[in-house]
Amino acid sequence: MKKILVMLLVLAMVFSLVACGGNNNEPNNAPNNAVVNTENEPANTGDTGNTEEPADTTPAEPKVLNLLESSNIPSLTTWQATDSVSFLILGNIGSGLYTLGEGGVPVADIAESVDISADGLTYTFKLKDADWSTVDGEVYAPVTANDFVFAWKKLLDPAEASQYSFMISTASIKNGKEAVALNEELIGYEADVENLETMDPANYEDTDEKTAKQQYDEAKAALEEKIAAEEASLTETYGSIDAAYTALSDLRDGLGVTAVDDHTLVVELSNPVPYFIDLMTFPSFFPANEAFYNEVGDSYAKSNDAFLYNGAFIFKEWKISERHYLTKNPNYWDAENVALDAIDFRVIEGVSNDTAVQMYLDGEIATTALSGENVEKYGNRPDMVPLEDVVLFYLEINQGKGEMTTTKQLLSDVRARKAINMAIDKTYITDVIYANGSLPADYFVPKGFVGSAAHDNKDWRQVAEDMYGGGEGYNHYNPEMAAELFGAAMADLGVSEVEFELIIYQGDTAAQVGTHIQNELEKNLPGVTVIVQALPFSEKLKRSDEGTYTLNWGGWGPDYPDAMTWMDMWVTGGGHNSTGYANADYDAVIEATKSGDLTAPEKSGERFEALVTLEKKLLEEDQVIVPLYQRSGVGLRDPRIMNWFRQSFGPDIIYKWVDLAQ
Repeated sequence: MKKILVMLLVLAMVFSLVACGGNNNEPNNAPNNAVVNTENEPANTGDTGNTEEPADTTPAEPKVLNLLESSNIPSLTTWQATDSVSFLILGNIGSGLYTLGEGGVPVADIAESVDISADGLTYTFKLKDADWSTVDGEVYAPVTANDFVFAWKKLLDPAEASQYSFMISTASIKNGKEAVALNEELIGYEADVENLETMDPANYEDTDEKTAKQQYDEAKAALEEKIAAEEASLTETYGSIDAAYTALSDLRDGLGVTAVDDHTLVVELSNPVPYFIDLMTFPSFFPANEAFYNEVGDSYAKSNDAFLYNGAFIFKEWKISERHYLTKNPNYWDAENVALDAIDFRVIEGVSNDTAVQMYLDGEIATTALSGENVEKYGNRPDMVPLEDVVLFYLEINQGKGEMTTTKQLLSDVRARKAINMAIDKTYITDVIYANGSLPADYFVPKGFVGSAAHDNKDWRQVAEDMYGGGEGYNHYNPEMAAELFGAAMADLGVSEVEFELIIYQGDTAAQVGTHIQNELEKNLPGVTVIVQALPFSEKLKRSDEGTYTLNWGGWGPDYPDAMTWMDMWVTGGGHNSTGYANADYDAVIEATKSGDLTAPEKSGERFEALVTLEKKLLEEDQVIVPLYQRSGVGLRDPRIMNWFRQSFGPDIIYKWVDLAQ
């Protein structure tokens, strides 16, 4: 969010992108930089003495914001998008009920008004007159309430395997929790069946205790047993697998979202959600036109002409690894208040910070992040700007996602996972490689994110410190303890050597981080060899989703302003849980804090503490992931850019607000 997994666009301290959410945000390396066409001057209509000069009728130069993007777009489908790159674009070519304004405050977009029932369970939205536009700027059809109903229900279509289906449950939409649970159960079952079909004995290695064949046979038998249990559970509840799909269809039909008429959308909740309106700003809750979707079929959103636009901009040109060009949407309901005429993204995958800074110095771009030596070299310029952030980067550890292998068996031992965390000196990443104010992290919920009114408005990390001494996190750097824990886990498995593949982002700074992690693990953990593999963003996401990885450098930024956006990523079978972690106690706390007793307003303090305790379990007890750092930094920006509101959740920048001083 991002999950997100969170989404900056690849490798940067950028000025335009997720955090979203999304699940894999990029680190501080290459920016999403902007350059502006400022050749246009205002017409001279002033009085010059007693002589009246005719007004200058020369057309003003278009306002074009040129951006440097370091990643391609994985998906433009609202129910498929999972990353900051996709959410940034969707947040600017699409519109939902609300959008984010200055300070992250929701501002009405397609919503004309909302009536909220006294019990907080029913939201009745009246919609503005708004239109869908084609890529050519022609009006296709009006935006209707049914467009929201259609798109939201697509999140619960098992054929889509949407990782963001959980947002329906997060919003506590009536019947949503049940639908999401069954949807994820069916998706997990189908994934296990596919994994069984693709199991390969070559993925196993002989150990002192078992041959590769024995390990393969055991893993296959375990997976077959799991599939049988899943089938038995679904059959016991629904009668058959087919009947389970029918039940899901019925739950989708009964989802608490109704188009009363073209301009009236009613949403029914199972329990009050204090951040419900904030959720409505997120692209997963944007509408989609059902008629157009059926018209273009499988090509939907795979090209810019197989998509409809109801946001401030139209995706005019989409050239992979070359260019993303957005133009102002003349049919947007608030077009008169959109200052920019176009946004021109030049796409350079893995672009280095040195290259971006030089482009800024040469006047080609109007903003860039600074990292490494460039912080000291250029950080005192008058055009320097601080870049505060709440995006957290970490290592995902595959302890059972996808086919079980010898390496995954080792990593299913919590001692091995704790050892990896304790073996890495994270201050080297923040203080030497980035040197831009990023913070080393042994925590997951970032500093400065959310506070608790029930705890004197202390933020999350302060409450964690008061409760558990966890202000700076858990299981800190301790290479001696790391070697001891890892050696014990290796001995119990009967192996003396192991090879980890670490998949990372592309880019020079990313390579430095990957090399540092490689060196630390090989130095501090006995018998470890690490292979570092830099992948294009889309391929990296794919392998994480499939579980075809050992260690994955990922990132997450919040999708909405509540700690749940961080903590529910790791529920059993969750769309963003790429680790294979499963813990019924963890799931139960998420349930209680998302839609159970602890959602009552008078229990907000208890709910906050329950989630703080859950983070302790996630990291200190189970070490599901290895936190690395909280992104922050400094950058350079042309002061002529106005209204650059970097958002702390959802799409990083809403370009509708951006303008250029004349």
